[in-house]
Amino acid sequence: MILFLDFDGVLHPESCEPDQLFCQNKLLWKILRACPNAQVVFSTSWRWQHPMDELLDFVTYGGGEDLAYRFIGSTPSVVKESGAFITGRVYKREEECREWLRNNGGQKQPWIALDDTDFWFRVENLYLVPHVTGLTDADVAAIIQRIQLLANQ
Repeated sequence: MILFLDFDGVLHPESCEPDQLFCQNKLLWKILRACPNAQVVFSTSWRWQHPMDELLDFVTYGGGEDLAYRFIGSTPSVVKESGAFITGRVYKREEECREWLRNNGGQKQPWIALDDTDFWFRVENLYLVPHVTGLTDADVAAIIQRIQLLANQ
């Protein structure tokens, strides 16, 4: 099971003060601890400005360090025009997730994207997080249930 992870609007509110950044990390850790077969791929735009070790520090610092081995990469940037894209923006993140899966032998692997932007995806694989709050306890329960359902298919 692959979780594609956005940061802004997921691990903290979309618009937040610097001291609120990654305030919902503990909720991500709950998901990962409840779903030991889930691995995480960064699909956030932060991957363009920060190397993998920094991304890892952002999401594990303060109690999630034991989960670091579960973060296995970042999606590539995909820039192309096709029937699935309008000016390279619509469904862009979905295509990046699919490209990562193709490049890493995971085409048949179940996956979920945790993101706050619905127009970047066209598939049921998106779990839409409320951008105003980021992850909530209710989201955690729903995501765990969804992962467990997918894992049993």
